[in-house]
Amino acid sequence: MATYSLVIRRLMIVSLTIVVSRAITSPLLTLFLSNKLGLNQQDVGLLLGIAVFIATLLALYGGYIIDRLEKRRLLILAMLSSAIGFVLLTFAKDLYLTTATLVITETASALFLIGSKAILSENLPMGQRAKAFSLRYTLTNIGYATGPMLGVVIAGVYPIAPFLIAAGIAFGSIFLMIGIPKDASPVAAIGQPQSFLKTLITLKNDRTLIMFTCGCLLSTVVHGRFTLYLSQYLLVVEDSQRALQTMAALLACNAIAVILLQYQIGRFLNREKLRYWIAAGTSLFILGLIGFSLADSLVSWCIAMFIFTLGEMIIYPSEFLFVDTLAPEELRGSYYGAQNLAALGGALSPVICGFLLMHTPAPTMFYALSALTAMGGFLCFMSGRRVALLHK
Repeated sequence: MATYSLVIRRLMIVSLTIVVSRAITSPLLTLFLSNKLGLNQQDVGLLLGIAVFIATLLALYGGYIIDRLEKRRLLILAMLSSAIGFVLLTFAKDLYLTTATLVITETASALFLIGSKAILSENLPMGQRAKAFSLRYTLTNIGYATGPMLGVVIAGVYPIAPFLIAAGIAFGSIFLMIGIPKDASPVAAIGQPQSFLKTLITLKNDRTLIMFTCGCLLSTVVHGRFTLYLSQYLLVVEDSQRALQTMAALLACNAIAVILLQYQIGRFLNREKLRYWIAAGTSLFILGLIGFSLADSLVSWCIAMFIFTLGEMIIYPSEFLFVDTLAPEELRGSYYGAQNLAALGGALSPVICGFLLMHTPAPTMFYALSALTAMGGFLCFMSGRRVALLHK
């Protein structure tokens, strides 16, 4: 951290605090909405899915805005929106107001993610970006490893307190970004800014970006919300008590592996062999999924999770590097916004897996997911030829 500039150091710290603010509320959100609105779990899942879907589409326009305006201010706006959203959730008793509030918080989260990627690219030389992104992802996982536990403990004292504390953390993070000089995050001003429609046409005509985003979407079905389908599977094949114990061990294994190894792996990633790294990450996903399907003890579950996590640690920074290489300087935010559409795969994941668990033998789910990640990896690998050509 000490080797980076002020803007990168502040951005790393804020990335951690924003994740903590979201993670504190994550294990409580479905229960909170169920009690607040009187919805069953299926309706709560549908409500959250709709919010994520709308926010992902709005993030496409958010990427365009990030290219046009000062990124530091937009990140401050995203953090302020998150803070307001968490507070409003505690007051919301109407379904429509709750949906609007969830869309605000999800959109703010996506905008912060896209904007922080763009700032990393702007303020770091090409050779340092993979390491910096891996460090940021490590900090993110530290937040997700600690936040939910804090949220559960705090909710035991006062149920709405986690949401108010999350709002306070998000609001307090604003002051870290205010301390960054305005010119630390320069606005790209290469020629006359083009309209949003022309930007969409540019994105549509970039076949490499489209192919890569489709590949990422298929892969995200597998790794985007893997905790959800693993929980679904465990509740089918084991009793609830054993399922909870296994899930706790898997989450701990995933978090520890990422925290210890993510930065080290990120140091070795390079643009010249990016497609081979993506192929390696995809292969590890497939091995991990097959391991899940065969696991019959806690040890075998954890070994499969470790292999799966290695794939995750390769794929995340590789996706960032790919888009960073492909994007023109003046459209960097728009390209990150377009690639963020792959997050829709995470919303599809529990739907697909739930259907497979209901209508096929349980292990079939992992083989279907293996096929999806293989197709996604193939599309990303083929897209990587463009990256290789750019560096010849």
